Amino acid sequence: MGGHRNMITLIVILSSLLNVALSQNGVVVGKDIYKWNLFPTIKVFVRNDLRGLVLYSACYSGGWQKNLYHADFLPGMTRKIFEFRKDLFFWGENIRYCVFKFGGQIRRFTIYRDRRDNIIGYQCRNCYWSVRRNGLCALDSQTGKYDLCYSWNK
Repeated sequence: MGGHRNMITLIVILSSLLNVALSQNGVVVGKDIYKWNLFPTIKVFVRNDLRGLVLYSACYSGGWQKNLYHADFLPGMTRKIFEFRKDLFFWGENIRYCVFKFGGQIRRFTIYRDRRDNIIGYQCRNCYWSVRRNGLCALDSQTGKYDLCYSWNK
């Protein structure tokens, strides 16, 4: 019985240390954040890099049914648009969508998707995105730049 308690104590301590070490901003390339934490908290931030244009956003969970966040962003402004706890993979994929409006255009983007943002070797807990005219770019924790770019949804 005492051996089990020691093992549990050791696992709790190691889990805490790993959570602190792996809670970096941006995409964490080459680290498996799910090894010790089955239900991590995912935070998604958006920055308006549209130079002179106000960005309007509305973000949703799953199939567009639940409005998570609605905001206006002045140029250069960064805001947290949502935070959620990651479900286990066998309960279905976590997907979050956003609709962005700027300069008379309406664009859609899948701002969070497990298959893209949280796979082995490419992990994101604090996901930072830069909105640009041709799509969004994710903050790469290796370079410190928004250089992981994706086009708008079709």
